[in-house]
Order: sequence, then C-alpha cells, then structure tokens
Amino acid sequence: MWQLRQKENDILPALRLSYMYLPFHLKRCFSFCAVYPKDYNFEKASLAEIWVAEGFVEPQGNIPLQHIGDQYFEDLLNLSFFQKLHGKYVIHDLMHDMAQLVSKEECFIVKNASDIEMVPQNVRHLSILRSGDVNFSNLWSLCKHTKLRTLLCNKSLGSETLHPVMDHWFSGLQHLRVIFCASTKRLPESIGNLKHLRYLEISRGCHFDSFPSSLCSLYNLQILYARKCKFGRLPRGVSKLINPKKFEFELHIPKMEVDAAKWGEQIWFINNLNQITRDLTIYNLGAISKDDSAEMGLGKKKYLNSLTLRWSELRYPEHNEVEVLQALQPPTNIKSVHLIGYPGEYLPSWFCGCDEPGRAGTISSSVTELSIEGCQNLSSLEQFLQPTYVPSIRRIVIADCISLKSVPTEWFEDFPYLEELKVYKCPNITHLLAPSLKKLELRNSGILGDDVDCSSLTIFHFILSQLASIELQKWSLPVLQELKISRCRSLTYIRESEPSLGWARARRSTGKFPLLTHLTIEFCYEMESLDDLLTHDCLPAIENITVWECQSLSLSAEIFGRFPFLKILDISECPCLCWPGGMALPSSLQKLSLWNCGDFSAWSSSCLESLTSLESLTMCLCQGIVSIPGNLWSSNLISLQDLMIRYCPDLVSIGGPTALDNINTVFIQDCPKLKELEQPLRRGIS
Repeated sequence: MWQLRQKENDILPALRLSYMYLPFHLKRCFSFCAVYPKDYNFEKASLAEIWVAEGFVEPQGNIPLQHIGDQYFEDLLNLSFFQKLHGKYVIHDLMHDMAQLVSKEECFIVKNASDIEMVPQNVRHLSILRSGDVNFSNLWSLCKHTKLRTLLCNKSLGSETLHPVMDHWFSGLQHLRVIFCASTKRLPESIGNLKHLRYLEISRGCHFDSFPSSLCSLYNLQILYARKCKFGRLPRGVSKLINPKKFEFELHIPKMEVDAAKWGEQIWFINNLNQITRDLTIYNLGAISKDDSAEMGLGKKKYLNSLTLRWSELRYPEHNEVEVLQALQPPTNIKSVHLIGYPGEYLPSWFCGCDEPGRAGTISSSVTELSIEGCQNLSSLEQFLQPTYVPSIRRIVIADCISLKSVPTEWFEDFPYLEELKVYKCPNITHLLAPSLKKLELRNSGILGDDVDCSSLTIFHFILSQLASIELQKWSLPVLQELKISRCRSLTYIRESEPSLGWARARRSTGKFPLLTHLTIEFCYEMESLDDLLTHDCLPAIENITVWECQSLSLSAEIFGRFPFLKILDISECPCLCWPGGMALPSSLQKLSLWNCGDFSAWSSSCLESLTSLESLTMCLCQGIVSIPGNLWSSNLISLQDLMIRYCPDLVSIGGPTALDNINTVFIQDCPKLKELEQPLRRGIS
C-alpha cells in the first residue's frame, strides 16, 4: 500500500499537487489522517481535539484552540479533502492513498503480524487494527519506536495474555501525546511516565476499581474519554490535574463527600465532574467564605438529585453563614435537601418561594424531601413550609432545632403529596392535620400525640416524655397499620375520651384502629393500664403485640385471648403483671416471648394446649411456673421449632429428659430446680 507505483498519467501526482498548495498547518492535519484506515468515519470535533493534542493547531489570540481546529477541518472539507457522508466524514480512497504517500515515514497502520517488520524506524503515528494475527510479541516489540507520538490500538488488551503490553508501552514510549485503546483490563501505574500525554480514550466498556494514582501526575492531560467504562473511585490528588478540558466516564460513587476544609483539593471534584454523583455531601462548611461557595457553581450541576450541607465546630467568625448558604444554591431541579448544623437564624432566598424581582430561581417547586437538623439558631420555617412553595414535598424531617418556635403544621392539610413527617425536639407543636401523611414519627415535640387527624396514616411512632395520657377519641387514624409508643415517661393511661368531649367530636373520631396489625409499647414506666386499647373492638386485626419495660402496668389475664389473628406476643420487663387465672392465648399464636412479666403462681400449662401453630416459645425470669407436662410438647405444641427457657427459679419439671426431642432448637439454662437434664442444654444453636 505504501509503495505506490505511479505512471505519468496517474492521478496521484495531481492530488499531491493540490496537497502541496495547502498551508503548512493544514498539511500536517491532513497527512496525520493517514494513520486511520480507508473508509474510516471521522467526527469533526473528535479529530480536532486530537489535532490540538498533537500540537498541530496554531494559537490565534484568545480563540479557543478547539474552535481553531474545527475551522481547520472546515477548510479541508471545503477543499474536498474530506467528504460528508450520512452525518459523518470520510476521505476518498485516492485522497487516502495520497495522504499515506506524503506521510509514509511518519504514519503507519498495522493490519497483521507481517506488518510489524515494515514499521518505519522513526514512525510518529501508529495504529493497530482490530482484525489480524498480531500477538503479544509483536505488540511488545513496538517499544523500540521511541519517537511515537500517537498510538491507536483497536485490538483489545483486556485478556490476561495481552494486558501487560500496555504497561510495557507506557514505560518505553514516553513521548506519547495521544492514546486510543479499544479496551484493557486495567490502566497501569506506569501511565505516570507519559508526561506529554494530552489525550486518552478507552472506547469499549471496562470496569476498573479506580484510576491509577500516577494519573494525577499527568499535568498536560486535557481530555479523557472512557464513556462506557465504570470506575469505583478516584485517586487522591486528582486535583493536581491542572489542564482538564473534558473528562467523561462513568464514576460509580453513589454518595460522595467533600471536605470544605480542604478546599483547594476538593473543589476539582465539583467543578470538573458534573455527572460524578447524584448524592453530594459537603461538610465543614464553616471553613469557607461565600466566594468559595459560589466557586462550586452547584446551581449548574443538573444531575444532582440530593444535597447535604453540614456545618461543624470548625468556623471562622468573618464568614457570614447566611451568605455562604445563599451561594450554595443547588440546581432548581434538586429533589432532596438536607441542612445539618446550619448556624444561621433564617434561610436564604433560594429556600423561599416568594417571587421577587431579580431573584434567582428557587428550589421549592422540585423538592420532595427536606431535612433540617441541629440548626440551633433557626427560629422559623413558615416562610418556606407553605403548600404553594413546596407543592411536591413528600418527606420532612425537622430535628434538634431548639430555637424553632413552631412548625406550621396547620398548613400540612394542604400538602397533597406529603407522606412522611419526622419531628424531633420541637416543643411548641400542639396539633396535626395532614390527610395525605402515611408515616409520622415524633420525638419530644410538644403534645402533638394528643391530637392527631391523619386519614391516610399507616405508621405512627412517637416519643413524648411530657404526654400524661392519650384519649383515643382524639385520634382519627382509620388506616393505621403500625403504632409504636416509646419512652413516654409520664404516660399513665391510654383510654376512651371523657363524655364531655361531645357527640360531634365522637362521631368524627371513632378511637378504633380497624387495620392496625403491629402494636409496640415500650419504656413507658408509669403506664398503668391498656384495657381500653387492648380490646377486639379497638384492634380487630392485630397480629403483633410487643410490651416492654412498662413497670407499673397491670393487665387482665384474658386480654390476649380476644384477638383471633394474633401471631406474635412479646412481653418483657413488666414485673407488676399478675395472672390470677393464668393467661388466655389465641390458637393463632406463632411466637410467644415472656421475660420477667409478673407472678405466674396461678399459671396453668393449659393455656398452651391450644397453641398448635406456635413455632417459637421463650420463657425467661418467669416466677411461679413449676412444671410443664411432657405430653404438651408432642401432642399440643406440634409446630414448635425453637424453645428457650432461662432463669426460671421455680421450674422443677418439663416432662422428662426426652420430652423435647422433637424440637429443633433448644436452649435451657439457669433453672436451679430443674434436675431432669444437664444444664446448659444447647441443641441446634450454632
């Protein structure tokens, strides 16, 4: 191909003449194209970028080199050195022959192994085609061509056999400016030797744990294309890359954290990698000024879905925190915003929905999730939490804002999509009306637990240390499925309302939970009675009841037998319970756990006889239980798979040493009067 026989009437001399009349800069750019095979589809922008990397593009004042390279291409197109075909560009076969002729000592294409011996000694631009029989030793030998500036390898180097070749190249070909690689197993550390490298492209999909750390020393690197490659992390020191123009690759960092206290190193991540992550956290924000904040340009990061801004004790008095937060305005399509430790007294304008002349776009219309935590000086959210400002809000978390005078819960009725609300340590809240709310969690936030009207609520958890009683008629929760009452240290009763509340109120709120399946009451030390709550009328669908650490509680013995769908019953550390007539338990029960829950002196094993569905039984610190008949285990508790008996001081017999042979998992320990078997007994426990 390279040794073309020409006659007087050949067309090549005429074409070469047209080439000779080109300006020098266009000659270099066109002759370089001989390194590509015939019928190659060129892209103008990509080829111009490579010309720039090769140093073929001459500066013209302040015009970007890329634009000048684009114009070079247009000039060659207008002179018919390129032809446009289906949106891309090709070089006519004869033109390609001519390009190879004029660059025969500088450009070469390796098609097969036999071409290796024909590579010119001083070749500068070399391509290796995908097809052919080129092997490891052929590729290894290319290192002798030390003047190489361009290496385009379309052959995959991803195999165990071939991938060491790249390490060898990068150690020996240290003048490379442009590298194209179809695929590779990994990028070797030896890439750090390529101090002149300006352009690196990997075209096929590859998965790398990380870039090599030596990549950070490639100060001249301007373009990195690895669009189909996935990287797990970036190396430390990546900010040392001072000339990046385009870095395009898929970096799988689901959650990225940036330390504002290390600003010079960290700002690179945000400025140069627009698509690096969809979940960004910036912490130590007290260490930066508003100018530093503005430098990030968060408003331009259109791929950002979630932004967490966190302040710490590291602060500089000269920085205005409100101005810093104002400069950190995220893109208007942001979905989730979290403020943690913000020391300002009020929120910046981008939080608010008021339309004012000259104001930049706010985030309010797009936000679906808002979290404000530990903002000790923040006094009000009323300017922001209005239905017209945040119409799409679905989840709100407000926590540890001790100066917050109130949360405008009266507006929640008009949030059509609000599904989850968590409010911690906001003591001035008194009532809640939120028809769309599905999950509510309260911790020491006024007396909100005493007046709740949420017709769609399915999950309700609360800790309200000042709440003394709950009147069920004040709750309108018709679709509630899970209720957890925890650490209400002053709570004494959960009861029906007093008659004086009136007929109208009683009709609106029935005090019943027809869909409730899970009930947990824990660490309510003053709780005396649950008789009004634990009724079949109130809880007709209950499946799971957990009562822990209610040390003043008393219950009637037959109370649990009222629930035909009860599957799990867990009672722990309720020492004042008394069971004068034993326990009534439904046959539906699958798991029973009793830990230190009162005196079982009057207890009878007959309460277990109907539990044919019971799979797990735990009895610990159960005083007064003396014996359990042996036939109970085999005749009645036929589904039992797991048994634990511990610290039962009065237990004498379980029916003999072989009574438990049919149970898979058994653990019996610290029952001093039980002499029928050796303790501890462990079976089926890993």
